[in-house]
Amino acid sequence: MTFSRRRLLHLALGSATALLAGNRRVLAGNDARADRLHWLATADSGSGDRHQLANGSAMAALHRRDPVDLVVMAGDNIYDNGNMREVVAKFERPYRELLKAGVPFHAVLGNHDIRTRNGAGQIAYPGFGMKGRWYTLRRGPVEFFMHDSNADWPEQMTWLKSSLAASRAPWKVLVGHHPIYSSGLYGDDREAIDRLTPLLRRHGVQLYINGHDHNYERSVPINGTTYLTVGNGGAALRPVVPGPNSAKAVSTYGFASLHADLESLTIEAWSSKGQRLDRARLNRNGVLI
Repeated sequence: MTFSRRRLLHLALGSATALLAGNRRVLAGNDARADRLHWLATADSGSGDRHQLANGSAMAALHRRDPVDLVVMAGDNIYDNGNMREVVAKFERPYRELLKAGVPFHAVLGNHDIRTRNGAGQIAYPGFGMKGRWYTLRRGPVEFFMHDSNADWPEQMTWLKSSLAASRAPWKVLVGHHPIYSSGLYGDDREAIDRLTPLLRRHGVQLYINGHDHNYERSVPINGTTYLTVGNGGAALRPVVPGPNSAKAVSTYGFASLHADLESLTIEAWSSKGQRLDRARLNRNGVLI
């Protein structure tokens, strides 16, 4: 089959236009506007069952009505053992629509993820957007400090202290798998409280996102930091009893949606059935407004 020069030019222009459109979709996720960011947060998600699939559908539905710049995954990305042979069933299929739309995901490792090769496969997998076992990620007005809460604290603390001190982002968000303050099964972690909370207070970290407890919980601000558990992403739920630090605590499948601009951060929780469960708004000092 032969084509005229005009036909070849038309095909080339069509391909270039399609490629440019795809690149724009990806760049829209990777390079959010400097003055605002919309992201989703989930954890304990990688079950591959109907609950994760329902959550993925609800996340995609939210993206269609309110476009998302990225998704943060706070660990236990693939149950039970972090085996990358299951990545299609437990990541690519549940989030197919978001991935097809070019929404980037950025993950940290959970305790289940390190059971296979200490998480090396997940770190190397492009879909999880990890720049290492711990790394920083600046998008719009938000800087994320993605840390491995499983181990290696001396070296990691050196990185975290220097990274927080160097940050000039309006919003600082620390993401790890294990909770610091929690009303769920594992409760408050006194060692993490002693190790991390002085650092969060000193550097004005307004939000900590975690999983591990299989429920949703938003704390009241504690010394300027809100603690957000989003371990309701797909794994079997556990009961949660609101405690003295709880602003909202529910055992329901879902995820969090967060909007940041230069003045405020809005946190919303959504169920896998598309019902809003919680809403709060913080100022730059981490105070509810």
